Amino acid sequence: MVRLKNFLATNIEESRGTNNDNCGTFVRGGTLYVQRPPRRCFFDVHWVTLPRLNSSIRKPRMSLFQRLSLARKALLGILPLFLLFISVSVLLQNHFQEQELMGQAQVAAHNYADIIKESLVSMMVNNSEVDSSFLERLNTLEQFDTVHILVNKLRLRQELLDEKRVGRLETKYKALQPHDDLERKVIATGRPSFTRDVDRFRGVIPFNATKVCQKCHAVPVGYTLGAADLHVSFEQISTVATGNWRRSLIIFLIFTGLVIGIATFIFTRYVSKPVDHLVTAMKEIGRGNLDYELRHLRADGAGGGRSNDELVFLERMFDSMRQSLQEKIGELDRANTNLSTRNREIEQALQKLKQVQEELIRSERLAATGKMTAQLSHEINNPIHNIQSLLESTLRKVNGNDQAKELIGIALDEVTRMAKLTRQMLDFYRGSVVDISLEPVDLVSLLIEIGKLYEEPLSKQHIAFALRLPPELPSVEGSRDKLKQVFINLLSNARDAMPGGGTLSVVARAARGGVTVTVHDTGVGIRPENIGRIFDAFFTTKKELSGVGLGLSVSYGIIQQHRGSIEVKSGVGEGTTFIIQLPTVREING
Repeated sequence: MVRLKNFLATNIEESRGTNNDNCGTFVRGGTLYVQRPPRRCFFDVHWVTLPRLNSSIRKPRMSLFQRLSLARKALLGILPLFLLFISVSVLLQNHFQEQELMGQAQVAAHNYADIIKESLVSMMVNNSEVDSSFLERLNTLEQFDTVHILVNKLRLRQELLDEKRVGRLETKYKALQPHDDLERKVIATGRPSFTRDVDRFRGVIPFNATKVCQKCHAVPVGYTLGAADLHVSFEQISTVATGNWRRSLIIFLIFTGLVIGIATFIFTRYVSKPVDHLVTAMKEIGRGNLDYELRHLRADGAGGGRSNDELVFLERMFDSMRQSLQEKIGELDRANTNLSTRNREIEQALQKLKQVQEELIRSERLAATGKMTAQLSHEINNPIHNIQSLLESTLRKVNGNDQAKELIGIALDEVTRMAKLTRQMLDFYRGSVVDISLEPVDLVSLLIEIGKLYEEPLSKQHIAFALRLPPELPSVEGSRDKLKQVFINLLSNARDAMPGGGTLSVVARAARGGVTVTVHDTGVGIRPENIGRIFDAFFTTKKELSGVGLGLSVSYGIIQQHRGSIEVKSGVGEGTTFIIQLPTVREING
């Protein structure tokens, strides 16, 4: 790096503004740009910042605030907030003073209400009545604007209810009743209530009965006999409090504006804007643009000298991280490409291995039965050929007996079919299946023909048979007899699986690149452990001796000869579905 700087410092004047065939360099804004043609420059540098490369290059000057650390910037931002806190404290102090005055007014109201109550109790105990002049003098108290005494149901004892007292009470009772909701609420609940308007304080203090009150009133202890409604003027206090509140509000608004302005400027200029650039860089890198570079802080002057600004340091570290990330991602991309290639190769190898294992297992099973099948077929073929020869000879010698000829002909046909079947089975298990003659096969007509054969037998077993075929179905290339053997075998197995009746359906449809035939029954189904063995030779799930387990194995081989596939889906009590896929004539020729 030192040698590179010396080399650049020595040749900067020569290279300024030039672009030769080698590594051209030029200076712009205090930044040395190195331009290289591919394959010819011995170092890979796109641009290099050299702040002290030449004293003639004008160096941006950093402001004092830019050189401060982020903590000091935060301190300058908190200072106006501290002033704001002081202003709020003044406002709160005014508020608390007002609350204290309210509390003092409440205490005074309680005290005067207690004095009034004690005076009333004393009058009732000593004189058995309340002096009317006392009630009138209450409104002359200097501490209160008005004093209004409220009366609830007094419930005087019978010995105090003379005609004179009753008449006097009836006259004053209405005037002493509660006038508004607040007074009625206090009378009803027995709890004092205080309210304050702009310049007036009001307190309603209840007169709850004590044991002394029971001498004149037939009420329980705590019963609200009445209340005192006291009104206190807060005109002077309210004027002072309102003035203080207005001045505090003005000061608060001024300080708030100043703090918001200063804080907004400081935060936007030195925190928000750089952070926004960092966020933009992160978004660009998040989108995959690893070539995005941060130049905002360097343009602000951080490149002109050493800075304690953490954001500048963060920007440099971020750029370093970007370059490292770019290199690591390149390495990871290359490694990922290699890994993906290896994974595909391994997956293909495992798939091939699985297929080979399945074929090997099937081949081993077939090989185990091949020898026995070959010997059995050979031993059966000899007697069958002898019987066939005898039947042919007998048929030639029988003359004039049509019934005998017919019976012998039927027997000869069956023996011929058995001989052909044993020969094909022998060839199948030896691995050299007899070539079949391929021709276009119309599955619609074939399935209709098979359906007519099974319609009556299925009806006798109470099996509903449904044959759903499209009007037009592409022809498949194969052997009509072989395919007929496959479908007859499947329908026979489905019939045997429903001894008590059920439903059997055959559905054919054109699929992509071929034809799909689905055979579904609602029989007893196949156990999960037997699903993988049903196409094995000599495997059968039938308890009676109605089969030897070769039907599905032969059918599987026939479908394989036709380049098709056959699969089974079944569950105990859910029925069985065979799905056969055969390529069309066009697909095979293609």
